Amino acid sequence: MKIVSIETLPIAVPYDSGAAPLPLGGKPRTEMESLLVRVTTDSGIVGWGDAFGVRIWPVTRLLIDRLAAPLCIGEDALRREDVVDKLVRTLYHFGRAGPLQYAISAIDIALWDIAAKAAGLPVHALIGPRRTADIPVYASLLPYRDPALAARFAARAVDQGYRYVKLHERDVPSVRESRAAIGPHTGLMVDLNCPFDLRQAEQFARDVAPYDPMWLEEPLFPVDDFDAMAELARRIDTPLAMGENVGNPVEFRRVLDSTGIAYAQPSAIKTGGITALLEVARDAARRGVRLMPHSAYFGPGLLATMHVLSTLETDPILERFYCEMPVELSGGATLPRNGTVRVPDVPGLGFEPDPEVLRRYAATA
Repeated sequence: MKIVSIETLPIAVPYDSGAAPLPLGGKPRTEMESLLVRVTTDSGIVGWGDAFGVRIWPVTRLLIDRLAAPLCIGEDALRREDVVDKLVRTLYHFGRAGPLQYAISAIDIALWDIAAKAAGLPVHALIGPRRTADIPVYASLLPYRDPALAARFAARAVDQGYRYVKLHERDVPSVRESRAAIGPHTGLMVDLNCPFDLRQAEQFARDVAPYDPMWLEEPLFPVDDFDAMAELARRIDTPLAMGENVGNPVEFRRVLDSTGIAYAQPSAIKTGGITALLEVARDAARRGVRLMPHSAYFGPGLLATMHVLSTLETDPILERFYCEMPVELSGGATLPRNGTVRVPDVPGLGFEPDPEVLRRYAATA
């Protein structure tokens, strides 16, 4: 089954988080951007992938169109490991992280989709036995920079059935007020997005400890100062999490061996696709670290994460951005109901987008 074409389709869907959008890349972030990748075979089977797209999709698109796609045309789509190995070995000098890795991630996901469709099976059946059909979801709130707003939307998520809520706030009052709003029995995570040095991170951890966070995520800058992360883990009792900015499974092993994290957070659309997610899952399990993937995006990458999580022995929890959007790219497959999502049981990922949606929300550079 030969690959005959690889197309890149950037989309940008407006969203509403309940607050004014914060600046990102020099202007307010008003849309959720994705770079969808469509791989077509000579048998007519089409696979869908997803590359990290926020602000950077024109670069990733260029790398796919000019570098990755030409290497894939004519290759056997069912020999996914060979195709990905060819990309990695040929293009490594362009980087092992960042946009090129996002490109490889998308192609890997699309090839898993093709393989599962060819076998007439859902992707999770190719990975291993499905251990759960319904996965709990944590509401990953967008930044509010206002303790009252953060607490209001945390409480709203709980009212809608979520049992876990994650803040993207950097102040103690937001954590304190959100905990008061959701009560003591709801899981509360705090994603800091790399603002602190070691001293500041330690102080923040001590200040929020009374509010019982499940984890503190990426508290330190620079994010790849693994020694500092390890020192922070030794100094505090609150578990630490990181991984969305780790470029590949080899680097992730260094993280697992050196940082003292309790939760590993690889991203399917950044770290190398489903193949990388599974490799990190195996490495994390051997070290007693729980896999908790980063999946603050929509489309094939989110579905790929769902399929992987459904096969894990540890109790999985899926991240999903908590916001309102006019469309759901997967036809409703990733929409939580009473705080859970059901993993699709159709051939492939379960992603067959409406062409009119792709046209209506097509992004331009």
